[in-house]
Amino acid sequence: MTSQLRWQYETSNTGDHIITIKLRPYRSLSLQGFKIVMTALSLAIFSLGLGFYLLGAWPVIGFLGAEIGLVWFACRFNYQAGQLIEEITISPVSVIITRTDWRGRHTKQILDSAWIKAELVPKKARRRKLFLRHHSKLLEIGAFLPPAEKPSLASALNNALAQAKLTPPIHHPS
Repeated sequence: MTSQLRWQYETSNTGDHIITIKLRPYRSLSLQGFKIVMTALSLAIFSLGLGFYLLGAWPVIGFLGAEIGLVWFACRFNYQAGQLIEEITISPVSVIITRTDWRGRHTKQILDSAWIKAELVPKKARRRKLFLRHHSKLLEIGAFLPPAEKPSLASALNNALAQAKLTPPIHHPS
């Protein structure tokens, strides 16, 4: 199982070396697959409801319809939650973490890149956590990623941060 982890290396117009990493939750069921599953479930519930109706237990049909509605709403909520995007932009001067939730709201944090390190908390609890440490402050990133992907992401982030420290920022005359 792999997530839709996207690595994009960019160079800005000013010539500064910038690394952008976008993280998105993994969704195994496409929209087309969801339509197929809902159609198959609806047909199965319809035939089951028809059987209960022919047996004289017609009130069961309402509960079966509520079951289809519950599954549809649960899947819709899951797809909306899957629209979360975390973008980590690493430059020689700063690290910018931008989170976009399913409603399109953005939150942005800007940290000095000279003092950042990616740390993976050991698996004491059920889930490993990946943090960016800035002095004594911890900022969790990629909470939605599978635990198997977090060590490689931590390593890639530390490599990108080390590369950014070695690349001097370009100062342009005003």
